[in-house]
Parts: sequence; C-alpha cells; structure tokens
Amino acid sequence: MSAEARISSANPEVSLNAWLAGIEACWKNIPEFKVDTERVKHLAIICDGNRRAAKERSLDSYFGHRAGVETIKGIAKASRQWNVETLSFWVWSTENWEREQGQVEFVMKLATEFLSQRSFLDELKQNQVRFRQIGRKDRLPVMVGRTINVLEKETKSFDKYKLNLVMDYGSLDEVARAVGKMFEAFKQGEFNPEIIKRNPQAILGFLDTATQALPDLVIRTGVRDGEIPHTSGFMPLQTAYAGWEFLPDLFPNLTPQSLLQTIQNFINYERRLGK
Repeated sequence: MSAEARISSANPEVSLNAWLAGIEACWKNIPEFKVDTERVKHLAIICDGNRRAAKERSLDSYFGHRAGVETIKGIAKASRQWNVETLSFWVWSTENWEREQGQVEFVMKLATEFLSQRSFLDELKQNQVRFRQIGRKDRLPVMVGRTINVLEKETKSFDKYKLNLVMDYGSLDEVARAVGKMFEAFKQGEFNPEIIKRNPQAILGFLDTATQALPDLVIRTGVRDGEIPHTSGFMPLQTAYAGWEFLPDLFPNLTPQSLLQTIQNFINYERRLGK
C-alpha cells in the first residue's frame, strides 16, 4: 500500500479535505480566454468518473461525488470568464436510481446541501445566471425539489448566462414527456401536428431545453484508453450536430487547462454540418 493510500485509509476526512482544497486551488488558476460565441454558445459536460477518482485515492467512492461538486463550481466560474453563455452538467440519469440505496441517499443529500447554500444563490444573482433543472422533477426528494424550485424562481429573470443541472434525465423519458406535452397542447387546440411535418424542428420546443441554444460541444470525462466511448443517450435530438469529446480525465481530476484545450480544439475545427 502506498503512503498516500495509508494516509487516506487512516484519515479519510483529512484526505478528503486535502483533495477538495486541491481542486479549489486548481480552479483558481483559470487561463485568460474568450470564446467565439458563434462557435460555442452551449457547453455540456457528462460528469463521469467521480467514484473511480475517489477509489484511486483509497477513499470511499461516495466522496467522489463531493469532489465532483467542487469541480462543477470551478467549471461554472471558468465558463463565465470564458464567456460561455449556457453550461449544462449531467449529474444524475434516470438509470442512476438503480444504484445502492446508500449512494442514492448520499447524492441527494449532497445536492440539497450544495443547492441550498446562500452563497450559491448569491453567486447566480451576482453574475445574472439563470438556473434550470433539466429532467424529471416528480421523482426527486422533496427537499431537493423545493431547493431547485427556489433557485429557478429566484433567477428566472436573468439571461446573461444559463446553468442547467441535468438531473434525473434520460433521453427516452424526455421524448416520452415531450410527446405527452404535444398531445396535451393538441387537445387544448394549441398545437397542430401538421406543423411537425412542415418543420420537424418544432419538436425541439417540447423538449426540456426549449428556448435554449442547442449544445455545440459535449464533453464526457472518464473515458479511459481502450474503452469504447458512448453517449448514454444524452440529449440525442439536441446534440445531433454537436461536437463530442471523450476525455480520459476522471471528472474531479479535470483541470482548467485541459478543459480549455478541448474547447479550443473544437473552435479550431471546421464543422461542415452536412454541407
């Protein structure tokens, strides 16, 4: 067992705090850059690798989710500095409810604690960030749902930046709910199905991301060498023409430099978009 592993096993709280402090320090060193908003309006990140990152430090895998929160905070700040207008984090899928109950409870408690912090709401207001949850709301624990409702209500008038927490999201579930919305609109005489035939993009108006710019770049972390990358069904309709990058970095290990390099590579790539 390595010295680091021995320290982690003997003093997990000390090791976790040191890890969180390191992540916070890392994201204070944000390189100067401004994105071309014609190329990148919406950046989406699939936050994969939290548990593996904790295990690599001989910590309980649950602690990886806490480290992931610290990384989300850093990326949110960096993205604003880089002038990325819309930022989405996929943190919980419809399938994740099948994980062991202890982990589910830990993640939901963590979400409540982080989202209910007054400092988080103040940061959103100070930077004119509109907060939205993308995905189902009816299955979230009561306190998580209440906290999300407060954030959405308190920031609904902002439009400088948008921050999406993609939580309890699955593509099939989203499409099913969109079909339900279309049917209800049809029953109320507010929607003519013929519109879809003339303009298929009208479907986008019934998805969870309605009124928002479609993702330009999707980054999935935690895809190690030898693995076959997959999208896990992340926003298939919205990301049809998005660029995808699969990074080996486990999510809590992502750095500002690595993230910026990925964004710059995308900006420098000439997309043909079927032309």
